[in-house]
Amino acid sequence: MNAQTNERLTLTPEEAAKQLGVSKPTMYALCNRKDFPSVRVGRKIIIPLVALEKWLEAQATGRSGA
Repeated sequence: MNAQTNERLTLTPEEAAKQLGVSKPTMYALCNRKDFPSVRVGRKIIIPLVALEKWLEAQATGRSGA
């Protein structure tokens, strides 16, 4: 893990919305899509940063996938 650098591996939907420049409702709608990389842990939703970057790149280049 990233214990030495203290970098987080995930974002909350609110953090991801801010990073992507979209509204919170838009981010929550994305989190409900099957192709969007989000994980439910109990009632909390987390978004793996690396998976989000890969998903965004795939969207930008027109490839489908997570």
